[in-house]
Amino acid sequence: MPKVLPRYILISILESVAMARKSRETERPRRRSKRNAETPASQTPPKKKRSPVVTFVAVVVVVVIIWATLIKDDGKVPIGKIAPDIVAELDKLYMFCGVYWMEKGGHLLCGQDLADKLRDSKNADIKVTVIDAVAKDFSAIAKHIAAPMVFRVDDDGEVFIKAKECEINIRSLDIHELDLEELESQCKPK
Repeated sequence: MPKVLPRYILISILESVAMARKSRETERPRRRSKRNAETPASQTPPKKKRSPVVTFVAVVVVVVIIWATLIKDDGKVPIGKIAPDIVAELDKLYMFCGVYWMEKGGHLLCGQDLADKLRDSKNADIKVTVIDAVAKDFSAIAKHIAAPMVFRVDDDGEVFIKAKECEINIRSLDIHELDLEELESQCKPK
């Protein structure tokens, strides 16, 4: 009866044979060179790889071309970016005047001179004008120099946008996606 090798020995022998076979298959066969040959055996020239800088520049050029053809620049300032800034200026003025009246007295005026001190309105893109400086009838308007829209804050701190002869409370609007032409078309003067 033939002697049987233990299982773990058989597995180790098979693994070593498989490893040897695998290494022979992955190695490149060596070419024999002639003795005393002065020129090495000719090899195919390696494929030139493109520089990552060239690839990056090519991608940037393609993106710029696509951007230039797809994006229309009509010279208008996007209202969705300007409107929140205008509303913020009116809110800031209203809160400043509220604190001023609480500290100094509601009978004093919170006029244009205080509004100009609050912010440097002479150099800003947003022009704020106080219409009525009395606490019980306070009113101020603000507009951006590059946009046709006008906002107004009243004595309750409510901010409205003017569209033709209508005033619409901005609470009912998404100020970031404001469409002034649509608001004007919906305006029905009284």
